[in-house]
Amino acid sequence: MAESVLSRLSSIASDAERVQTELLLSLIKRNSNTEYGRKYDFSGIESLEDFRKRVPLSSWRDYDNAVSRMIKGEDNILTSERIVYYCISSGLADNPKYIPLTSADINTQKRYSIDCVRETIDEYLRTQGTEVRDKHVFYIGEFFRTFMKNGVMNGVRMGAPYRMLEDKGGMDLSYLTAPYEVLFPEKVEDLLYMKLRFALADREVNSIHGIFVNKIVGLLDHLSKNWDLYVEDIATGKVSESFGISNEWKEYIERSLPADPRRANELRKIIPGDGEGLALKIWPELQYVCVSGGAIFAQYMEKLRRYIGQKMPVHYFVYSTAESNLGIALDMNKQDRYTLIPDAAFFEFLPVGADKMTEPLSAWEVTKGKEYELYVTTLSGLYRYSVQDIVRVEDFFHEMPVVSVSYRTNQVMNLADERVTTRQMETACQYLGERMGTRILEYCMGSEKSDDIPRYVVYIETEMGKSSNDARCSEVLDQALQDRLDPYLKARASGRLGEARVVSLRRGTFRSFGAYLSKHGYRMEQNRPLKIICTDDQRDFFIQKSQS
Repeated sequence: MAESVLSRLSSIASDAERVQTELLLSLIKRNSNTEYGRKYDFSGIESLEDFRKRVPLSSWRDYDNAVSRMIKGEDNILTSERIVYYCISSGLADNPKYIPLTSADINTQKRYSIDCVRETIDEYLRTQGTEVRDKHVFYIGEFFRTFMKNGVMNGVRMGAPYRMLEDKGGMDLSYLTAPYEVLFPEKVEDLLYMKLRFALADREVNSIHGIFVNKIVGLLDHLSKNWDLYVEDIATGKVSESFGISNEWKEYIERSLPADPRRANELRKIIPGDGEGLALKIWPELQYVCVSGGAIFAQYMEKLRRYIGQKMPVHYFVYSTAESNLGIALDMNKQDRYTLIPDAAFFEFLPVGADKMTEPLSAWEVTKGKEYELYVTTLSGLYRYSVQDIVRVEDFFHEMPVVSVSYRTNQVMNLADERVTTRQMETACQYLGERMGTRILEYCMGSEKSDDIPRYVVYIETEMGKSSNDARCSEVLDQALQDRLDPYLKARASGRLGEARVVSLRRGTFRSFGAYLSKHGYRMEQNRPLKIICTDDQRDFFIQKSQS
């Protein structure tokens, strides 16, 4: 019998120093005759010490030009292997990054993000005495069949294994509720309605799989608000004009899902209300949910729990970036605990607050409880590359660190040397909601100047909608930041930073921002919530909405 992926992971994690070192040196040897390898004399590297002396730490700007040349057809620049997929980062549509991926990289991703996740969930269900089923999976995402101009596939990281398998001659996806045509659409468009219709038609859905929890919550919010329309469509086999579905997809639905009055009557007995237990009412055989969530998605996790119940098992999927598939959750119901994968990348850790001369540490050298900026050397040709994440070592799985993501280095605002992370702002916003007697559904932060002094502008969407008391909200939030963040307090006291300004928005503003992004070509499969306003277009959108 073939060794299980879980057993293999346990074995190599028990010998992490050897596995990591051998992986690094094999990548260096394999790519020694590339343009990048010749530049840094890979042929002369025989040890980890040699590697660190010769190869500098890097970021995307060090690869942007090289990748542009690769897209135009040049080979042997960063890696000697053929590029089979360009991963579109979750950056904005007007300035996306295209990360080159090799077959070896994608195969490693499949091993862990599909096979190992499946084994982890199955093992948990068996320990609970629950029947392990592999049918009726409601998968939220889709795998758009999009390509670069040179014909190489492109898309988001999570879609890469499915696209590659499909490209090699198809794959059995009969266990998913949505059919092949919906999962692999020919053009980028919003297929939320299609996926929901097929899932609602299936009484035996046993699991919900997504990428980010905000997308699952958004889908269930949409269903709850449009409940009667969906039930009527199921009863008649038609598609309501309210959903704005194209004629092509209307015809597809009407061919594939004929009128089902019986199922419609079952659903009519359900009253969505505030969403409490709604998913379980629709699909009583639901066994678990698999999703990327955790502390940085706290408000969404709270709402997801309302939909699926407090006792529903949750698998927190994988820790992945566009550049590399980094870690996996090896326990159910434990958020923010990702075991780094020894053969997925070579990992280095730069202590937070260290000076520029400090050398990063290896996986076997880090300390539990400490925070580090994470660097990786990937299977696809990025070397000592910052993934822009600050991770905290929570534990160890044998010799490999188990980490949580504290924040992203590009998810920090710093107007007067005070450094406010998105997590710190979210905590202050939660306090603001408690003080004002409402719940803050969404927020994002930007900046402006008042009398030439910079200050934070925080746009919030609450359950109550647009408020007439933004001045009081501003006072409360500013004081919360001063009470919790000493650098912010000092910047305010010295006059280097002005009072934070809160702008409340109408209900649905952040949803309309998602529609705005989709309309302008943004890939919605990896739609993380916007937390920091980075572009003029983003700022103008929220200014306009605040004035409407």
